[in-house]
Amino acid sequence: MALAPELAEELRYLEISVARRIRNLRFGQSRSPLKGSGYEFESHRKYQVGEDFRRIDWNVSARMQEIYLKRHFEEREVSVFLVVDVSRSMHFSTAKHSKKLRVMQVGATLGFSAVSDNCNFGFLAFSDHVEAYEPARKGRGHVWRVIEQLYNLKPSHSGTDWERALRFLRSQLRSMSSVFLLSDFITDPNVTQLAQLPDLKVLAQKHDVVPIVFMDQLESNLPLGRGLLRFRSAEGREEMLLSLSSHQRSAFDALVEKRKTKLRDLFYSLGMECLFLNVGEAFMDPLMMLFERRKKV
Repeated sequence: MALAPELAEELRYLEISVARRIRNLRFGQSRSPLKGSGYEFESHRKYQVGEDFRRIDWNVSARMQEIYLKRHFEEREVSVFLVVDVSRSMHFSTAKHSKKLRVMQVGATLGFSAVSDNCNFGFLAFSDHVEAYEPARKGRGHVWRVIEQLYNLKPSHSGTDWERALRFLRSQLRSMSSVFLLSDFITDPNVTQLAQLPDLKVLAQKHDVVPIVFMDQLESNLPLGRGLLRFRSAEGREEMLLSLSSHQRSAFDALVEKRKTKLRDLFYSLGMECLFLNVGEAFMDPLMMLFERRKKV
């Protein structure tokens, strides 16, 4: 099924806007310590018998009175990979823009940015199973196919299993990638939590991982008024009846802040820069500011 006409028109406008704004905010080239020719110069090291004499820096060698080689780092092509949570909690919405729609818009922005920077673009959707996978490829046509696939995706399961998703992703990534984790990071408390997963740590060590946390307004602030509010977990079977009193509001605000701090601290401990997005607010400027902060100079 094709994209809804109004959504397709919005995304076409987004593609043009991203192409203009991303021009000076590139994903950049990654570097890895692999030997070869035609690399970006990095530093020097002492010559060892049997190495290619053409890499000798004679000026430095004359100054140091020892033979030194130019050490280089291979410039490699970066793949941009989306890991999209499509569990039941990602369908929750009290705003005009649902988490699902915002994920599609942010994912499209990342895809169009990858195209503008001549990067490969790949996609993994998961619940408590892997729901869809597209290897990283180049081209705007591939990005549009991924967007359409995400739009039409009907998950076969409702939970969230980060362990299964990350293990599958690690088995597929063959080269250094920029990996964007698009999720509300809400999980059943009875399953293995993100902080306990060794695959997340290994992924962060080998790739550039950026979590983007999607939040609905009701998940951040209780509604105005008085009375009782019943919450039901989208990931588990728990229910909670909450009074809209000032005391309960303060307790709720404290829980929300504690959860954000816990997530932020986890990502920071793994060397990741994260972004929190309220689905009821504009996303383009915060996303471009993220690119700006991460720009390699």
